[in-house]
Amino acid sequence: MKIHILLPLLAALPTLALSQVAPMNDYEEPEIKPWVEADYALPPFPKDEDLVEFEVDGAPNVRAYVDRTAIGAGTPDGVVRYVMVVRTSGGATNVSYEGLRCDTNEYRIYATGTLEKAWAKARSSEWRKFKIHNRPQRSLANYYFCPNFTPVGSVREALNALRLGVHPAAARRTY
Repeated sequence: MKIHILLPLLAALPTLALSQVAPMNDYEEPEIKPWVEADYALPPFPKDEDLVEFEVDGAPNVRAYVDRTAIGAGTPDGVVRYVMVVRTSGGATNVSYEGLRCDTNEYRIYATGTLEKAWAKARSSEWRKFKIHNRPQRSLANYYFCPNFTPVGSVREALNALRLGVHPAAARRTY
């Protein structure tokens, strides 16, 4: 090969090599958008014939139910919303409209039921981490609506988990 052909190629190599390396200060962090909760509407007050019972770990004197007609799953914000009815062996009944953030292991109470079978906006409605006294919400999240911290993708998937007694992707455990 002739040297006069190789010299221009050899002279161009450093320029080609430098053009392939991006300067360090040109890197831009990807924009991380803050989580925003979607709008929601309060569902109709639950009817006994629409309630599906689920097991609550560590609370043998409590019967907990979800209104099958008021489950919201597969939402853009990733929140699973539902109506829960909790009845104690002493005769007390609590009704609430709630949401679960599966990825952060939090719940929120939007509204509570009144004796007149209507909704009252919850006095304190911020997102909270589960505590020991949140057994119904924690059981609902762990075994039915948030297997492995992932929200169910549809109402059908949520209802199937309730029907089976546990989501197929969730491991049943006792506390």
